[in-house]
Amino acid sequence: MKILMKNNTKVNVIVLTLFVLLNGFLFRCDSPDIDSVEKKVKNSTTCYGDWPATIAKVQPVSISNIQVSGYLGKRIDRNLESLILGLSSPIPKGFESAVAGIEPPEYRLAADSDLYKWLEGACYVFVRTGDKALKKEIDRITDLIIEVQDEDGYINSQKGQKERWDPKVKHDLYIAGHLYEAAAAHYRATNETRLLEAATRWADYQIREYNNGNEYYQTTAQYEHSEYEIGLLRLYRATGNKDYLEFSEILAKELSKVEGATISQVTAGGGQHAVRVGYLLAGMADLYLETGNDEMIEHLIELWDYINNTSTYVTGAVGSHGEDYSKIPYDLPHERKDHNSRHLAETCASVAHIMFSWRMHAADPQSKYFDAIEKTLYNHYLGAIALNGNGSFYYNPMRMVGDLSEKSDHGYVPINGRCMLPEVNRTSCCMTNCWRFLGALPEYLFSHDDQGVFVNLYSNSTINQTLNDGRVIDLTVETDYPFDGRVKVSFKGVQPVSFNLRLRIPAWCESANAAWPGQTKRTVESGKYLEIDRKWKNGDSVELQFEIHPRMIEPNSQVKADAGQVVFARGPLVYCLESEDVTFSVENAKVANLKLEQISNEVKEKWYPNLLEGIHKLTVPGLVDDKEVELILVPWFVRASRSDTARWVVHLPRGKRIE
Repeated sequence: MKILMKNNTKVNVIVLTLFVLLNGFLFRCDSPDIDSVEKKVKNSTTCYGDWPATIAKVQPVSISNIQVSGYLGKRIDRNLESLILGLSSPIPKGFESAVAGIEPPEYRLAADSDLYKWLEGACYVFVRTGDKALKKEIDRITDLIIEVQDEDGYINSQKGQKERWDPKVKHDLYIAGHLYEAAAAHYRATNETRLLEAATRWADYQIREYNNGNEYYQTTAQYEHSEYEIGLLRLYRATGNKDYLEFSEILAKELSKVEGATISQVTAGGGQHAVRVGYLLAGMADLYLETGNDEMIEHLIELWDYINNTSTYVTGAVGSHGEDYSKIPYDLPHERKDHNSRHLAETCASVAHIMFSWRMHAADPQSKYFDAIEKTLYNHYLGAIALNGNGSFYYNPMRMVGDLSEKSDHGYVPINGRCMLPEVNRTSCCMTNCWRFLGALPEYLFSHDDQGVFVNLYSNSTINQTLNDGRVIDLTVETDYPFDGRVKVSFKGVQPVSFNLRLRIPAWCESANAAWPGQTKRTVESGKYLEIDRKWKNGDSVELQFEIHPRMIEPNSQVKADAGQVVFARGPLVYCLESEDVTFSVENAKVANLKLEQISNEVKEKWYPNLLEGIHKLTVPGLVDDKEVELILVPWFVRASRSDTARWVVHLPRGKRIE
């Protein structure tokens, strides 16, 4: 099948993508003759990061080759219970009703894609755990999806409520993209092709409609919710059918347009939806990893730098006006007073931004990408999810103060409590995105290339990775990170192996040192990978020490909302003042105007092993109504874990100076 290019109607600006990025892109996609999905399937060692090694400088170490414990492992493990509990929520009810031929539930979700995200996440967890009960549910959900599919390939459990090619919702391609991703994950996890075959029928239908001139592609689809780019790419990689690669390229080039921006606003998103921007840029990076268009990656680097330097909160959050980027740089308010239910820093936006950053690391393996991922992961993302994994915030404002009686978290009340399963937000995208991201998270920890291995995120873990030339690398990581800065990385191979070990030295770290066989302890540079290229034998290890102590982050003079305020952090963790720890209103508190050199003496830290699963509290000299008080700060990610009436602030105004 040959896909036909069409002329687009005019739009104001080609935003965030291919105004330069895909200009002159060559389509090298003659369709092969294929008899069945089984003959089309291409092997991949990874479950999620499935880009080929031909263009990418690094690839992830697969979930199947990693064991993760430690702090990240604990949060990842809880995903299993959460996924099972999620099936008691409204998320599968539409499909269950459609198959049973009964009236759908009164409480309907925004989109079928939420069940597809559940399935994608469940498949990653099954690879990791082999849990039989989960596999049984994976089979059941897969059967439901296939039974709902129409003869022409279209899938919609919400018939009667949502029409095909819905011009109001603008999600037809987006929803299908999530099914394509779930189908690729299902095949990798189970080696079964039935969901993959269903996904190809849906994709073939969409291609036919495009070639037949369906008006949706000339109008509504120009404002579609990105995700279909990655979905089609992953479907191509799972099947080998180049029609899907070509269609991904065409849709990205023709349809990734946003109304109302100027060229100077392009890199800020032109005031556009932060999740769509993140998925779109992740899709562009993935297209580069598949096709090698150098012009595209050049501009993606600029886009990434702009977003991280001008449009990202101290917690790693993005999206400062409801679900949107601001139209101007450095516009990062701490709360939104002009809307009662649409606030800022959507949880899905953090997932999309991490997905983009991860693919940039694959194309350009600098430590800055994982510095950004780590900040977002430990603060915004894990802070959105309940400690037990069974609930989430939709929005994550920096300030939660004052009268909250008329406010909600995208419809959920109370605004300062996470929506807990089996209840979900009517737009339940954030909880389902958490399932699939946590399921895929093990593949973020390590990367590899022909020279060796990168250690990107630190948690107790082991890997067994075979390089392309047959060298086998067995590594063990031991650490109490992010609470302690000591990390030991050991080689456990039976035979000595020469390889390049690259260890990320976090950018937040003001002082770090390392020692390994033949090298006594020495200072190493933060914000880079430490490279150790040598022959490793069993028992050889590198001992890292990241100096973790309380630190004060000064305000960015270009961010008006930050003026006169500071933020405290310890290691990668950003801290906040929460009402649970003080007797005064948190919005009335000021921090004593400490000098940076006073922090080590004036700010105290104490470990509480039985509080919120173990945290450090910081005690900071402060003022309330000009009276000296102690400000007790806790990590931002544990806020709202002790009650659903908590108030908090991240940015603390300066008071008078302590001499």
